[in-house]
Amino acid sequence: KPKVEALTTGNQLDEKSKVGPMVKESEAVRVERWINEAVAGGARLVTGGGRRGAIYTPAVVADVGPDMRISRDELFGPAVAVTPFDTIEEALALANDSLYGLAAGIFTENVEWAMKFAREAEAGNLHVNWGSQWRVDLMPYGGLKDSGFGKEGPRYAVEEMSELKMVVFHLNS
Repeated sequence: KPKVEALTTGNQLDEKSKVGPMVKESEAVRVERWINEAVAGGARLVTGGGRRGAIYTPAVVADVGPDMRISRDELFGPAVAVTPFDTIEEALALANDSLYGLAAGIFTENVEWAMKFAREAEAGNLHVNWGSQWRVDLMPYGGLKDSGFGKEGPRYAVEEMSELKMVVFHLNS
């Protein structure tokens, strides 16, 4: 909670701002609506959640049910939906019960659970004990299922835009 509350919002050109505006105000309105729906449905807004125009303050939403839109659809906004679980099987069932598969994450001290999650979660980007914003351009970033095809990153983008062919010449000497 303190780390999220420490994130400053504002003009993305201002070095003090860590979170800039969404691409357009209607997107910030959509994020606000989805989070309000979750809270009305029993989720708890732990921190954040205010909107000023196209800027949405980073939010943490706890006790999110799997049927809530912020859990089952791709929010693409500055918020994290937290769903508690008791077993790794339950966590995998929650993560995989989605049309989408861009990213999934788990916070655990159990290495066996982390490895099982990494093997079995149906997402293109998996995060253990960290948020989904960490990435380097050379990493193969991209989703599975309805979250898209292919990967971003220089090498992977070139591969996606290329078609390999093998050509063999048999020459008479």
